[in-house]
Amino acid sequence: MAARSASRSSSSSSCTLVDLVDVDDDAQNVFEDVVIDLTDDYSSSLLRDGELALDRLQARGATWRPGDVVEVRGAHLGSYAVDFLKIKIIAETRSGEHVIRGDPLVRTRALLGKLLNKKNEVCWLHFIEDAGPIYLDISPQSIVRRRSLIITNAPYPEHSLWSLATHSDNGISHGHGTRQEHDAEHFGPLACRWRLTIYFERKGRQMRPVEEALESMPSTDVPDSRYHMPYDALRNRWHGAIIAGGSWNAGRAAHVDLEAASQAPRTRSHGQKYTFFDAFSGAGGASRGAQGAGFKVQYAVDKSPEVWETYRGNFPQARLFKTCTHGFLTQTHGENIRVDVLHLSPPCQFFSPAHTHDSVHDADNIAALFGCGELIKKTRPRIITLEQTFGITHDRHIRYFRALIGQMTQHGYSVRWRVVRLCTWGSAQDRKRLVVIAASPGHRLPPFPAATHSETGGGGRKPFTTISQAIDGIPRGHDLHQVWRVHHFEPPRAPLDPHKLARPITTGGAELYHPSGTRKLTLRELASLQGFPLHHRFVGNDTSIRKQIGNAFPPNTVDVLYRHLQRWLLQEDGIVPLRPNVAQVLIVDDD
Repeated sequence: MAARSASRSSSSSSCTLVDLVDVDDDAQNVFEDVVIDLTDDYSSSLLRDGELALDRLQARGATWRPGDVVEVRGAHLGSYAVDFLKIKIIAETRSGEHVIRGDPLVRTRALLGKLLNKKNEVCWLHFIEDAGPIYLDISPQSIVRRRSLIITNAPYPEHSLWSLATHSDNGISHGHGTRQEHDAEHFGPLACRWRLTIYFERKGRQMRPVEEALESMPSTDVPDSRYHMPYDALRNRWHGAIIAGGSWNAGRAAHVDLEAASQAPRTRSHGQKYTFFDAFSGAGGASRGAQGAGFKVQYAVDKSPEVWETYRGNFPQARLFKTCTHGFLTQTHGENIRVDVLHLSPPCQFFSPAHTHDSVHDADNIAALFGCGELIKKTRPRIITLEQTFGITHDRHIRYFRALIGQMTQHGYSVRWRVVRLCTWGSAQDRKRLVVIAASPGHRLPPFPAATHSETGGGGRKPFTTISQAIDGIPRGHDLHQVWRVHHFEPPRAPLDPHKLARPITTGGAELYHPSGTRKLTLRELASLQGFPLHHRFVGNDTSIRKQIGNAFPPNTVDVLYRHLQRWLLQEDGIVPLRPNVAQVLIVDDD
């Protein structure tokens, strides 16, 4: 599919929302920098109707063939100025014009911090919509010169420009003088070890991105064995041998596996679990969801004193670090702390679309974001998840988002992100959040879980969870559900439909209240709408508890995400899940 670009003008603990306030109106604008306008001759075929494929083309004093890599000028795809093209096909149109069509590549500096800016390191752009990949068309006149490209899954600096310079016959010498830099830029070999995939959906004559993934080049896409590094070597270089089935094995010796997926399927040991670290844990929304999905909540860190008692009361066996990320790193200096999965919910107030005035906490929020890279380096997880406000991807904060992705890719993590409508994962609120999944070197990047809920249900999905379903099961007199204590309206407000989703609340909108219109919601009702189970306890005054609830990543949506990730990890490890017996079914929580 050929395309042309469309230009665009352009301290709390964990974070989902504060006081149940969020702004969703701009969520659809998250990826507008790569909106694509379709040309009239848009086609899903590599070779279009009326075109004739050529095995070579003589142009600009040289012969060009499919498979060649060429430097180009004046070519764009979305917001990206394309630097190189790997030719897929050369076609002659009915009018006798010649079109060169292929896969675009850009220098890593074009990603503006999402990848390290290294000389002659390039990234493959892979744009996809339902009908297939989007190819870039150029004319022969756009070609500058032929270039040499190495595709590798080895980490930088292996097979990089300077590591190859002394063995090259292209006249490029090792050095960093002005002449050497110029020659390297324009004539030196290129190395591609990353691929940026953007998934689009059609909106009339435009395509808008809905998901992006920045992945280390898959082993299967490395055509030359000289530049291939086995997955187990990548894994061992970063975090050592993995424990197939999970690092937690109830105190018994676990099986250390250097090549987990290559062996015959085996069962998981009884009590074996993947371990979980909750960074910026707050009251434990992510921990609750991960634990419900079957993970061992092993560590947590949060600097806010108002959440400590709540977290400790719900997860007494987890090791809670009552400090900031820097304090955690200082306290554990020299200590080996490794986990299977790390979750990050850095404070998001500074990046929220609702944040329109400077705050004394802004610097702390930014510092917390930049501490994520050190947490990753310390814990070296197989999988990372991150939840943030989509406002971090807007123009005024986009540099922070790019830096956040860069903190993962600099360690070799492949990263996937999208804005998720949380009601499609079971939330009773119609709320959108930016969710990120990352996989460490030597591990495949998981996809996002499929939607479990939809507006009408069907197709294996349940109908959206309603307000009524979320709050009607709370027993009278339950903890934090003293109805007589909450404010009652006189006169009553307009009733809400209890069989609908709870609407998001904006800073200028009305407060969420009970569907009857007669009163405010109790704290327990707010917790249930936020996806907390009834057995999750909160400690603090009403204001503190309300904030703890509002700041949480909804546990029921975390449960969906983490059940999906557990299935993925078991599959990658070649593990057949242990069939539960009656006794195991009765065990709800061993923490």
